[in-house]
Amino acid sequence: MKKVLTITLFILTAAIFTTAFKNTGEQNSITVYERQQQRFEDFVSELNNFSRFIPDNETTAEQLQKQFLYVCEKYKAWEYLAEYHDPEFIKNFVNGAPLPRIVPNTANMETSEPNGLQVLDELIFSGDFEKNRTTIQIQTLNLKNQLEEYRMVKHAVYDRVVFEAVRLELIRIFTLGLTGFDVPASGRSINDAIVSLKAMQEDLLLYEKFFDKVDKDKSKEFYSTFKSFIYYLEQHNDFDNLDRLHVLKTYINPLYASLLYLHQQSGVEMMHETVSKSLMPPYNNMADNLFANDILDPFKYIRLSPSLASDKMTDLGRLLFFDPIMSKNLKRSCASCHHPDKAFTDGLPKSTALDFDGTVNRNAPTLINCVYSERFFHDMRATSLEGQIEHVLSNRKEFDMEMLDIVDRLKESKEYNDRFEEAFAKYSGKKIDPATIAFAISAYVSSLRGFNSDFDKYVRGEYVHLNESAKRGFNLFMGKAVCGTCHFAPVFNGTVPPLYKESESEVLGVPADPYAKKPVIDPDRGRIAGRLKEAAPFFEYSFKTPTIRNIAVTAPYMHNGSYKTLEDVLDFYKKGGGVGLGMELEHQTLPFDSLSLNKQEINDIIAFMKTLTDTAGMTHVPQTLPAFTGHPEWNERKVGGEY
Repeated sequence: MKKVLTITLFILTAAIFTTAFKNTGEQNSITVYERQQQRFEDFVSELNNFSRFIPDNETTAEQLQKQFLYVCEKYKAWEYLAEYHDPEFIKNFVNGAPLPRIVPNTANMETSEPNGLQVLDELIFSGDFEKNRTTIQIQTLNLKNQLEEYRMVKHAVYDRVVFEAVRLELIRIFTLGLTGFDVPASGRSINDAIVSLKAMQEDLLLYEKFFDKVDKDKSKEFYSTFKSFIYYLEQHNDFDNLDRLHVLKTYINPLYASLLYLHQQSGVEMMHETVSKSLMPPYNNMADNLFANDILDPFKYIRLSPSLASDKMTDLGRLLFFDPIMSKNLKRSCASCHHPDKAFTDGLPKSTALDFDGTVNRNAPTLINCVYSERFFHDMRATSLEGQIEHVLSNRKEFDMEMLDIVDRLKESKEYNDRFEEAFAKYSGKKIDPATIAFAISAYVSSLRGFNSDFDKYVRGEYVHLNESAKRGFNLFMGKAVCGTCHFAPVFNGTVPPLYKESESEVLGVPADPYAKKPVIDPDRGRIAGRLKEAAPFFEYSFKTPTIRNIAVTAPYMHNGSYKTLEDVLDFYKKGGGVGLGMELEHQTLPFDSLSLNKQEINDIIAFMKTLTDTAGMTHVPQTLPAFTGHPEWNERKVGGEY
């Protein structure tokens, strides 16, 4: 516990807050703090009450389910500030995904079994209660013990913290709550959202007079919208039919923007004014829309420092990306497998290998928005974009070159020397070395990003029209079809909201040939074979969750490129993945056995996904490549490579 809870203890009697609104700020902060302490006590008390029902042989499954829901309600009231202060504690012990995990930062590979409310949710609602009774009792006891130890932890609740925590919770509610992510069996997600919203509303009402002085009209609009949001969910408490697009446009985004505005205008300090740049989270707390272009900071996912990055570096990276000079035979470039006109994929199941020696091992993924990820490659073996680049350059089937040999080549071009000098003028090391090559390509690849699809513009209010099929498809994607529980908004990849720090992988059971009479699992073992310290049984056949942005132009699909059409992919999910096809997979992670989707619903989901196409401003290709006066034969190489 002491190892996990690396948290500073605060003495709440110290000065809580100092701004131009000190008196109001202090009173509200103390009140919110006291309420939060009471919510914690209510959560613990309800958990203790629940635990007394478990060993009682007269307790029915229905009675236990009812008591458990009371526990969940108390947790959800406590959640928004608890998650803000201690997300790791909540994930590891209170409400993390019901999946085993690798324990980070250990000398050897250590695994940890899941704990907390989501595990209990599955045991109580989807299993045999009598069979699971002992496990339920153990899980409940573990949670009680963790919460008892947590009592010693005290967090100051500043006004800034309240405002930021509310905005984070709005993202959490939309991306995790209303998708059903943290209710794997009970289906209580809408009620959970209502409870969380009411707790936040209770705290925010303490600031109503304060915000009225800041901007009375905006304050009135904010509180009215908040109240309307709760009422809307109370009147539409049907998971499959909830209009999540309406929720996003009418409530989530307006509330997210309004609270930011009121916070900015109030004089209360902002996060970036009190937290060093290196400690800022990947999400941008100054963004005013969940689908804003700047909602995520790309520099939080790469080694390249923003102070070093420049347009000249990006331009240099583009040149290197399209230049076969980095391949052993001078005929292959990054663009050989990542074509701009196909959203930086190549349209093949698996890309052609160097010297036509078969194919590479996996399908080429899109590079657009790939920067928004904690890990890289389908098996997640690279921990940075720069690291991924080094893997590709040295791979025998891709470039078959050592970094130092590439350095020697590039130094023989005056133009490359000049460009590196300009791009890395502020760099203290050698201008052309393995690091600068990786940084330049990373700068270019990370520039291939943006949320400017038709869907993005619609939810930001820049477009007034989105076809009805796509609207229905988004609601299905984020609801009944549970796609949004793995492909998280707004990137629609596996980077987990609302902090967007970690990326997930899934065991789907993708077949080697889905069109065979009796499909068998693809022999690629995935993540278990990617890194020695991740060789855990539950990572066998596990692959990184990719973005579904630009999916209309990136066929074929899956890590092995085995699925030709989106219709086929959705049919695979509809049947329940590999297990649904008859495979034996102990650790398949799909949150359902099968999906009850009709043909119209499948077409609607595809219609939505097709609105996520966005390659504008990313497809520029260099017209020429730098010359090598000492090697005239090298000057015959083609932009983008020969194949």
